[in-house]
Amino acid sequence: MSRIKYILPLAITALFLSACEDANDLLNQHIKDGPIAYAGKIKEMTSQSGFYRVRVNLLPTEDVNRSYCNLSWNNSGESRDSVRVDYLPENFDKELACYFKVIDLPSIEGALEIEARNVDSFGNRSLLETISVNIYGDKYVSALVNAPFKISPRVDEILFEERVGAVGNIVSYEKIDGDFTKEIFVTDKTFPLVDAKRGGIIRTKTRYLIDQTDIDTLDVIDFMETEIPTNDGIVAVEEFRKTSPFQLNAERLALLTRFESFSDNFPPSLFSQYLKNSDQGSTDMEFTYPILYAYRDGFDKVLQEVNNQTVDNGSVAIWTLYNMGYIIKTPSTTFGIDIDHRWAEQLEPHLDFLCVTHNHVDHANTKLMDAMNDKGKPVISNFYSKDVNYSSQSPESYTIGDIKIKTDITDHLRDPALPNFVTVFRIECGDNAGNFSMLHCGDSGFKPTEFENVAGPLDLVVLRWGAPRENDILGIGSGQVSPKYAFLSHLIELRHDPYPNGQASITQTLKHLPGVKCDDTVIPFWGEKMIWKNGQMI
Repeated sequence: MSRIKYILPLAITALFLSACEDANDLLNQHIKDGPIAYAGKIKEMTSQSGFYRVRVNLLPTEDVNRSYCNLSWNNSGESRDSVRVDYLPENFDKELACYFKVIDLPSIEGALEIEARNVDSFGNRSLLETISVNIYGDKYVSALVNAPFKISPRVDEILFEERVGAVGNIVSYEKIDGDFTKEIFVTDKTFPLVDAKRGGIIRTKTRYLIDQTDIDTLDVIDFMETEIPTNDGIVAVEEFRKTSPFQLNAERLALLTRFESFSDNFPPSLFSQYLKNSDQGSTDMEFTYPILYAYRDGFDKVLQEVNNQTVDNGSVAIWTLYNMGYIIKTPSTTFGIDIDHRWAEQLEPHLDFLCVTHNHVDHANTKLMDAMNDKGKPVISNFYSKDVNYSSQSPESYTIGDIKIKTDITDHLRDPALPNFVTVFRIECGDNAGNFSMLHCGDSGFKPTEFENVAGPLDLVVLRWGAPRENDILGIGSGQVSPKYAFLSHLIELRHDPYPNGQASITQTLKHLPGVKCDDTVIPFWGEKMIWKNGQMI
């Protein structure tokens, strides 16, 4: 027993010594050439996505012996793909202060893990670093959509909606001659259309830069084709501008009838919505509804021409705006009568004074009157109390510059409920205007007894729509006028329901025309300009 006590410790000691010798032999096998050495590792690594490619940016730690970096992927299979990035000046990006490599990956799309390991000039390798990258491909691009856009009411511009990641749009459109323009890359939100063919095609394709660091932009695969609107009002207005108010031929009659049909299909509720809408909302409606296009085009034409028209000495320029609204420009003075329009306020800078026959919204525009009054310009009426110097409910006489004005007070369309409601204006324009004279009747009752202060010969009378009772003031008797020309107005005022429920229709006006007691009776329409010169209207 005691013998075993001595033998067992000796055996354990011998076994331990044998194990230590084996461990030392194993260690000696690994360090016989010296201790293990590692190359300097990669300090930072980033990526930039591209279309079937990726850029890897490398920032290695300081290592005087560094040689290159090995980038590898698809490491789980039997084969592994790899590229070598030499730490040489040609692979250094000074702007980002890093080395880089762009790797083409024609068969890979989506997420990919890339491993990176530095190798120094002695062949020592660094510890492994990994980075997850993303590669764009056909599947990703197929999900991209083109940016929507709007076409301006005058079909002279497109406005692109903003899209996240979009950097611009490729545009081509069909011109009047049928040819398409060259494809142009546009970075602005707007793009002009010159001689675009109505009913033609606009082709657009949106370009994306999904991330600001990406190395490739991505184009939507297919062009979006959009038809250029053919708003019937556009075509009708263009054709109408070729006609003359002094030649009531078949072409002009057909176009006037067409405007009336546009109006008949446009309810007053929509016009009310248009008037209350935002500026952009109203503009969009002009683009949508033919009658509103004509309405806006007439205003734009008048605004531009009033601003640019030079009136010769002895002459007068006269524009029909809308309803019974007229603008008259002499060599020295520009004034308006019964101006009402959605955009009327824009006329203020061009007017020296304003006459308003009565307080109905289709004859009186509050924004324009206030704008005139704010600038100290006369607003002559029987109701606008803000201008105390030119508000009167009795016949008056005024002189503004070269212009002399006489007024009389009448009822409204012989309505007993509205006596003394309308001011009629006789305006003498002076020597430099060839002594041109005119009378604007507004919605008067056309009773000679209410025209005595404005009676006598004149060059132009502005009537309503030529109804028989309007003849009561035409002649040489007391309270009558004998004009050289008569204009029929108040046509298709859009707040009213179609004839016979309120509107003065063009059709009915044409029926009245032969009975008007003035040899030269004209039916001007929105936006038209007439020139008085040498005693004639041209």
